[in-house]
Amino acid sequence: MSRRDTVTAYIHNITFPYGIVDSAKSVIDSITFKSLFKFLNVPTGTYYIAVKNFNTIETWSKAGGESLLITDTTNYDFTTAANKAYGNNLKLKNGKYCIYSGNVNGDAIVDASDLSEVDNDSYNALTGRFLRSDVNADGTVDAADVSLVDNNRGAVLNRPFF
Repeated sequence: MSRRDTVTAYIHNITFPYGIVDSAKSVIDSITFKSLFKFLNVPTGTYYIAVKNFNTIETWSKAGGESLLITDTTNYDFTTAANKAYGNNLKLKNGKYCIYSGNVNGDAIVDASDLSEVDNDSYNALTGRFLRSDVNADGTVDAADVSLVDNNRGAVLNRPFF
């Protein structure tokens, strides 16, 4: 992450159909990779935690979920091990496990359609903040973004019902 960015976190029931119990948005710090999400409607129980950014693969917490207490502060760190995500759906980068980026069209898979959009925006030298095709978040859509999407092709939303 090269900038602070907003992420939405969802709390899902642990059983099919895995309905959303609550959600919250927060800004992830680009240095510490930490943020505080406040959930107001989650009773004590075991849940899946899912996180999503505007151009990443939605990522769910480990198989079996996470115990949450209504009077407790729960810390969940996706960056410490691949198995912190359902199906080990994380990529090791610079010593931290990271969510796959490159899902620029939001269809839950990084594929040729995402690559095409990033390639077109790179050809047009788009610049600005929070462009969904600016996968590395440096303010410019260029070959580096094309390369990231190409390397992440095949990354797919991995959750209990797939």
